[in-house]
Amino acid sequence: MITITSNQYTARAWFKSRKSINLVIVFVGFAALVFFLQTLMYPLIADVIALGIAYIVFFHILAKRAIAITCPHCNGYIETNTPWRCGNPNCQQNNERVDDFPFVYHCEHCGVEPKAYQCHHNQCGKIIFLSKDKLTTLCATLIRSGGKSAPPPRKNPAADKIVQENEAIRETEYKLRKAKLDLELKGIAEKLEPIKVKSKRERMRTGLLNRTEIDDEVKRMKADADKEFANDEPGRLQRYKDIEDLAREEL
Repeated sequence: MITITSNQYTARAWFKSRKSINLVIVFVGFAALVFFLQTLMYPLIADVIALGIAYIVFFHILAKRAIAITCPHCNGYIETNTPWRCGNPNCQQNNERVDDFPFVYHCEHCGVEPKAYQCHHNQCGKIIFLSKDKLTTLCATLIRSGGKSAPPPRKNPAADKIVQENEAIRETEYKLRKAKLDLELKGIAEKLEPIKVKSKRERMRTGLLNRTEIDDEVKRMKADADKEFANDEPGRLQRYKDIEDLAREEL
């Protein structure tokens, strides 16, 4: 039983929407069947029977229906649930679960969507494009009698090592460029930073004040000590001593 006979460009869209269409069909049929059976028997029995029939129809009939296309070259009839081989050069595996993975969907093994299918009718054998970009490199083909999947591509340890080393080199180059930029930005920031004028206290501690400036600073620092230790005579005297010692060191 065929869901719909479609052209090659819309078959994929029809397959992807198949489940939604089947749900609508089952829901409408279930409602009509329940209404009919309830006129003949108890409602609960009618509901159970209708539910069982809906389950069988959805999972065992509608879910197994295929979409068909017509070859534009020979007008041959092709069901999309035909066993097929993936055209991806890195895969080339056989797809035999065709109810779930027809050639209008994608490969069960690599996930690549075929862009074309080679007509399997003997008098034809031409390419049927499944998308308007008409790409032939991902062409699905019929699994012929005795056909076996191609072995998976071999891994090349040497090539993998080269790829890893190239990645490490690129990462190192990135870190070097970032470090260079950080240094340049730091230099620019230092040039743009305004020169800070040192206070008299800082200049006094670094020996940049003359005698008059030292005397003025000693007076100011003692005035600050008077405020800070107004109620602490020993503390004030100790601060005085520290100030005078600092002033003597600068003279």
